[in-house]
Amino acid sequence: MISEFKHIIDTYRKVDFTQRKAALATVIGLKGSGYRRPGARMLITDDGHWTGAISGGCLEGDALRKAREVMQSGQARLVTYDTTQPDGENFGIGLGCHGVLDVMIEPLNPADSDNSLEVLDQILQDRREVELSKPLPNGEFFTEQLKPDIQLLVFGAGYDAIPLVAQAKMIGWHVVVADDCVAHLNPKRFAQADQLLAIQRDNVRQSVTIDQYSAAVLISHNYKFDRSVLRELLQTDIRYIGILGPKKRGDALLDELADVVQPSDYDRIFAPVGLDIGAENPPEIALSIVSEVQAVFRQTSARPLKFKNAPIHQPVEQPTPIES
Repeated sequence: MISEFKHIIDTYRKVDFTQRKAALATVIGLKGSGYRRPGARMLITDDGHWTGAISGGCLEGDALRKAREVMQSGQARLVTYDTTQPDGENFGIGLGCHGVLDVMIEPLNPADSDNSLEVLDQILQDRREVELSKPLPNGEFFTEQLKPDIQLLVFGAGYDAIPLVAQAKMIGWHVVVADDCVAHLNPKRFAQADQLLAIQRDNVRQSVTIDQYSAAVLISHNYKFDRSVLRELLQTDIRYIGILGPKKRGDALLDELADVVQPSDYDRIFAPVGLDIGAENPPEIALSIVSEVQAVFRQTSARPLKFKNAPIHQPVEQPTPIES
C-alpha cells in the first residue's frame, strides 16, 4: 500500500486548510474477508473528495458522511461495517465481501506534526521498517508493521528499460536507472524514474545505495557492462539480481565470475529474468520482470490463484470493541 500512501500524502499536501477540513479513515481490523486489509487508508476532505479507499467502493460514501461529523466535532471515532449480509441491507447495495471491517476516522490538523499523515510521511522518507502503534478512542491500540517500498535498480538505459521503469512506478516502487553512458540517461525518456545515475561500471557499490528492499535488473545488452556490474552486486547483500537474456548468456557471466560467486548466490540470481508468461515485446517483458520481483519479495509461488487451496490472504483477527 506504499504507493497509495504516497498518493494520499501528496493530496494532503495540496489541501488548502484555510478553506478546507480533512479527516483520515484507516482500516484497523478485519474479521472474515474484505477488499481492503488493515492499514488501508482514505483521506477525506469536507468538500466531498477522497483519495485512497477502505473498500471496493461500497463503504466510501458512508465513511464520507461520518468523516464530516468527525471534522465538525474534532473527535476521532470508531466504526464497524458488517458486510456479511449478501443483500447489503445496511447500505442499500449488495456487498458480498463477507467480512466485518473496523475503521477509525480521525480529524487531521496540519499544524500538528504528530498527526497520522505527518508521521507516515516521515517514515516513508526514511525508508525504514517500523512498528507503528496508534492509540484508538476506546483506549486500545492499532499496531501495524510498515516496510519501505521496493527499490528497483535498473542497470542499462536502453529502449526496453523504459516500460520496465513505467511498470515499476505504476505500483509505487522507487526506481533508479543507472548507466555508464550519460547520453542514454535522457530525462525525457525516464521522466518517471526517481533517479538517473551516471556510474562507472566498476564502482557500483560506491555509487548506489543498496538496502534489504533493493532489487537489481541488468538490462544493458552490453556483456562487459553486465559482467562488471554483476561482479559488484555479488559483493553486496542485495536480495534479487535479474539478468536479461538467454540462460546461456547468464551461465557464461557466472562462469567468468567464479571467483566471487558463492553457492548461496544462485538463490538470488534470476537468469533469464522474469516469469514465464509468454512475453515477447518490451512491455510484456517488463510485466514478467516486475511480477517476478514482486513474487520474490512477497515470498509467493507466482502460480495462478485457482491452484491455491487456502485463502488469498492470511486471515486477520483483531478483536476491537467498536461503536457504530
